[in-house]
Amino acid sequence: MNSLTPPKIAAVEIIAAQPTEPDRSTIAHLSAQTGKGLDDVAYLIKVQFVQMPPVTSQGWALYVGDFRVPKYWAYKEGIYFKVFDPHFFTEHDGDALRFSVDGTSFVETGKKLVPPKAKLQKATRDATKLPSQEEVLK
Repeated sequence: MNSLTPPKIAAVEIIAAQPTEPDRSTIAHLSAQTGKGLDDVAYLIKVQFVQMPPVTSQGWALYVGDFRVPKYWAYKEGIYFKVFDPHFFTEHDGDALRFSVDGTSFVETGKKLVPPKAKLQKATRDATKLPSQEEVLK
């Protein structure tokens, strides 16, 4: 796999987890900024790759529909990003996951963001029983 070949996505999973302390600061900031009281939950969107791509100087930007994911992190089987406002899932339900190197040409992955609505609603009600992010990313 060379640097111009995007990784192939095997699976996409959305898991509600306990927020870290920095996440809680972000949640408080977003709550104040939007005027909405956000729950104390971090939603981790895990994008599992068929094979981890080699480390290169050129990275792929990840998009959900037309939304560019501003930051993502690696875990042993792929990448993940965090969402704090569950409205994101309403806005992007069914949107395609895509990669781009330049923001104008896109590579379709064949995968979509499909949140398990009932599971996410239950997670916000049972926030104290959520797994830690370390447990989710094992």
